[in-house]
Amino acid sequence: MPRVPSPTAPLKYVVGIDIAKDTFVACFGRIEASQQLRFGKETTFANTLAGFTALLAWTAKQQAPAAPLWFVVEATGVYYEALAYFLSDNAQALSVLLPNKVKHFAQSTELKSKTDQLDARLLCRLGLERALPAWQPPTPALRQLRALARERQRLSEQGGQLKTRCHAYQHSYQPDARTLERLAAQQQLVAQQLKAVDQDLSLLLDAEPELARKLAHLTSIPGIGLTTAIVVVAETNGFILVENERQLASYAGLDVVQRQSGLSSQATRISRRGNVRLRTALYLPAVSSLRYNPQQKAFYARLRARQPSGKPGVIAVMRKLLLLCYSLWKNDRPYDLQFHPAHMAEKEVAPAD
Repeated sequence: MPRVPSPTAPLKYVVGIDIAKDTFVACFGRIEASQQLRFGKETTFANTLAGFTALLAWTAKQQAPAAPLWFVVEATGVYYEALAYFLSDNAQALSVLLPNKVKHFAQSTELKSKTDQLDARLLCRLGLERALPAWQPPTPALRQLRALARERQRLSEQGGQLKTRCHAYQHSYQPDARTLERLAAQQQLVAQQLKAVDQDLSLLLDAEPELARKLAHLTSIPGIGLTTAIVVVAETNGFILVENERQLASYAGLDVVQRQSGLSSQATRISRRGNVRLRTALYLPAVSSLRYNPQQKAFYARLRARQPSGKPGVIAVMRKLLLLCYSLWKNDRPYDLQFHPAHMAEKEVAPAD
């Protein structure tokens, strides 16, 4: 006869980790054969190499060798990265979750309070109740691409601000010549640094032909240039954490939210809680695609027929462009006006939580 496992035998161990700048809180838990969840006391560690080593020692004292162990971390800011790479280098099973996925799970629970300890326990519970994807660290090329893309965005913003300041001061009453010289020097410096970043990006793509080839798929979309494609891929780490299109739209803050209660109803709008760099990068390409992409023009026209304002239509085009980039990247193919790869992506990925 097959051996029946004990109701208290652990099926899986999970360590939920809530990360902050200097410390992180870890919660160790297990799910038993009876489907009962058991949680230990939360413990705080330093967000340093010594803290990471102490975490593994603390975990080893509580884990039995019979059941698998997973670490679950939320991808907030950059503070989780050092720990994630440490766990990956030490061959530990790890899931790194986008904040919107954790938020949706939290809404399904009865938890009302929010502390670091409760957040760590929530991540532990999520890992125990769900089968989560294993984290794959981005390649060195993608990490460098993100750093360069963000540097370029900041420099572009600084250049625009300096141009506005210089124009305003030039047209003020009796502007000082030395101040104008300094503003011009600052503009020149930003322009030189932008040129240097572009050169570094060019060298990176020359050294990474596979990355350059897949970026070319995105730039085959009318309205999407190389700069936009780089930002989209860099800010999503090559879509490594994205499981489906709805999750991607939420990550970018382009998901639609509605507020309605009784007779009160507000107009639908986007959440704007996601990655602002993605939304900023997609705005001008969306406007451009309305001139050069027949499909987007027809889509926008249908929306304008129902909407008095053109802004919701532009936002919808931004969302379509982002999802199209995801589909082309995932399916490794260039844009085809007669083909809609988004349908393929919808069939291949699991529904969102």
